[in-house]
Amino acid sequence: MNTTPHPDNAAIREARRNNLKMRERDLATQLGISEARFLDAFVGEHVDRIEPDLDVFFPMLNAAGEVMALSRNINAVHEKTGVYEKFSAGKHASVVLGKDIDLRIFPKHWRHGYHVAKPMDDGSVQRSFQFFDVRGDAVHKVFARETTDIAKWNLIREHLYKDDAGPAFRAAPPAKPATTPTHEAISSLRETWAGMEDTHQFQSMLRKTGISRHDAIRLIGEDYAERLTEDSADILFERLSKDEVPIMAFVRNPGILQIHSGPVRNIKQVGPWLNVLDSGFHLHLRKDKFAAIWVVRKPTKSGDIYSIEIFDERDEQVLLINGDRRGGDVSDSVSRWDDVIHALPRAQASKHPEVMQ
Repeated sequence: MNTTPHPDNAAIREARRNNLKMRERDLATQLGISEARFLDAFVGEHVDRIEPDLDVFFPMLNAAGEVMALSRNINAVHEKTGVYEKFSAGKHASVVLGKDIDLRIFPKHWRHGYHVAKPMDDGSVQRSFQFFDVRGDAVHKVFARETTDIAKWNLIREHLYKDDAGPAFRAAPPAKPATTPTHEAISSLRETWAGMEDTHQFQSMLRKTGISRHDAIRLIGEDYAERLTEDSADILFERLSKDEVPIMAFVRNPGILQIHSGPVRNIKQVGPWLNVLDSGFHLHLRKDKFAAIWVVRKPTKSGDIYSIEIFDERDEQVLLINGDRRGGDVSDSVSRWDDVIHALPRAQASKHPEVMQ
């Protein structure tokens, strides 16, 4: 049992002064605290608490103009520059459907909010709104750009400002023990998967069968999911860049799904990171944490849809990529995407006895 006491505000601030070049997220991890708890230590300096009232925040953010949206999970960071347009609120899920910023939002996970005005080495100030779940893990961040209307930005900070702390940070619940799906559940999975008419039915299928996403892909059989080689992500992004194949790239955490639609061009490897560094879109993938890469086929009324799904060693999805199917006649772009998918190297085939019986 870990009995090491958590650092207080003074200790956190001292650690920051002694590690000025370290990213806040990494320093928080080193201190054994969440990123939100780290930020909370600087309330009254360059950090203000704000209400995570999304029905107020997103409409007001639209008026501030161009900003940068950042969503991440442990092994992927997705950054899009644009305007927060067409916000629509929902009890369980809300959406932002802008030309550049495209989000699916799950409000129950947005529990802590902050405005951060971070002093930079060159004398400038980096302004951001940052939102976290009840554990203090990052859900979504918004960064001001040179073109952002700071007067409108500050109106948001003033309107949502609050003096009191949010709900207490809670430790992550213990991981649920792994369970082996029953033969009945696997049979139901195959029957439901084969009968899908829309990709949006995928999540309801997982709920119905009680099988996790990665287990479903592992168990469904090679007529619907094939595992790719470890180098297939490199091959995929090189081909997408070379041929300018338009895609939809999804990065999710429990509180948000952020989507890029369009081509990817500037691919750069830096240490363990595979990076897309395009104007208006950056994607950073911790490639050394990839545990499995799959090509997945989902049947629909309008034909099969192929996607790439990458998982880490915790069986959490790192990244999902589809061909870009937005609007109009997409037959050419979809065909080019399918060609890329079919050419990727498959790992050695393995049969699943649970499926073959």
